[in-house]
Amino acid sequence: TLDVWQRLAGEEGEGDDAVLDGDLVFEALLSRWRDETEANGSAFHIVLLPVPGTTGQFHRRVRSGLFDILDLGGCFADEIAGYVWKDWRFRTDDHWNEAGHMVAAHCLYRFLESRWGLARTPDEALAQARHGYYRAFADDAGWSGHRFMPGAPWALPAPGPLDPDEAARIRAKHLALKTEEEGQRRRIVREMRREEQVVRKGGWAVYASPQHRVVAFVKSLCGKGGNDPASRLFLHGLWPAKVELGDDWKDLRIEGAAAFWREGRECVVVRSVGRHSPLYKLRAGEWRERPGGAVLWEAEFPFDSGEREAAATAAYRREYEAFAERPPRARPLRNWSAHVLDHSMGFLKDPCDAADLRGSFFLHMYPADPILSRNITYPYPRFATVRIDGQCLLWAPLPPWAVATVSAGQREIDEAVLWEATFHLNVERHRRAWAAVRSKAPTVRGTFDVHRRGAELVYVREPCEERDAAARFFLHVFSGASRTNLDFDFKRRGVLTDGRCVALAPLPEQDIDRIRTGQFVPGEGELWSVEL
Repeated sequence: TLDVWQRLAGEEGEGDDAVLDGDLVFEALLSRWRDETEANGSAFHIVLLPVPGTTGQFHRRVRSGLFDILDLGGCFADEIAGYVWKDWRFRTDDHWNEAGHMVAAHCLYRFLESRWGLARTPDEALAQARHGYYRAFADDAGWSGHRFMPGAPWALPAPGPLDPDEAARIRAKHLALKTEEEGQRRRIVREMRREEQVVRKGGWAVYASPQHRVVAFVKSLCGKGGNDPASRLFLHGLWPAKVELGDDWKDLRIEGAAAFWREGRECVVVRSVGRHSPLYKLRAGEWRERPGGAVLWEAEFPFDSGEREAAATAAYRREYEAFAERPPRARPLRNWSAHVLDHSMGFLKDPCDAADLRGSFFLHMYPADPILSRNITYPYPRFATVRIDGQCLLWAPLPPWAVATVSAGQREIDEAVLWEATFHLNVERHRRAWAAVRSKAPTVRGTFDVHRRGAELVYVREPCEERDAAARFFLHVFSGASRTNLDFDFKRRGVLTDGRCVALAPLPEQDIDRIRTGQFVPGEGELWSVEL
């Protein structure tokens, strides 16, 4: 990445613009990966996920013909009559459900089949191969995933157990991918058990290794099903920076994140605590779900060394000071200040006590790209919170796409908002745009003057107050018979400063016949409109 940026920055006359052009950097990196892959004798393909907007975003940013691309969205639409994306993902998030995985497997195989010049596999045989993989890992009753595929476009094989030899062959082939990782875990646990356990309760011995960042639960003489199926192990971590706040423990969830195996009559449960966050203490235990969620046993023990804690505290102080050296982008309520450092957003408060971190913090980031604005829904992402020596620091990474506006704040547990601030990360860009058009006649006049400036529109009103920009803006771009809707709120694209409102709206990269824009109140209609 650095090499690409340095080369772009060195181009005469174009350095600054080139470095700021994320699309150019993205394309250059993809080209580097392709060239290195092909130099090593392999093929480089790009697979676009079937999430609405993905294909259009990619092709707007990368020139056509440079890469071999599989558009899963197009394949899903071709294979499934009346295809609707939400029908092939889980109800609670955008991951594929079982049926979605089946369609993806079908599309990927057909893609590689064509690239490698293989004889075409009949649909029925391909379906049998896909289902055979799942049934190889199912219990004796066979795999029942076919019940979750009401719209599958292929003939489905009957459910039921595979031939035992075929199932064993599939398991041996695919589980070999995990052998090395699992063998390493077992070696670590054997090494840990040479030391004294940190806890022995409820029939469990608990071992902890700060070196490997691993905690192991070992139970001797466990039954056929391992530990009591009605009870659950738990593991909580306490960060050094949280010590002043009391018992602000983080749940290091064991279920779904831990490895489990049996050695004779022993059961072993291993949980990694991550490699990046130093921990001050761990709390381990076991609780019974019914009746009443009672804790059967629990114990606390130190985890990281004092040196690690001191190093972590020093690192947090350096982080705070690095943010503080930057001038604040905004000063929200309750004496917080907002700062940007490299690729992170930070909020500082000094002095600060435990009450200042009560409730929850929220952070919304809105893309500069109008197409992304329609397809990305956030809060993005969660704040990390630290309090040391009466200073508070909240920070979160900035996303990989260009951010236009940030909205952040703090809520009480009852959802009452303690403070909220909305601001732009690049006010100077709006000032430069205004300076560039101030001496020119607007392209068209409305309640806001509208200037067409290259690939964007500049909206200006002077003098201006908050109520002038409160109504929603509509922006409709017409190309032939098609219309692109780029409506926006002023707080996402505009700045009110020096008694002047300035908003910037990027235009899509397409032939444009005409543009209609103005303001409206949802449910009430237009306040004003103009046409360019």
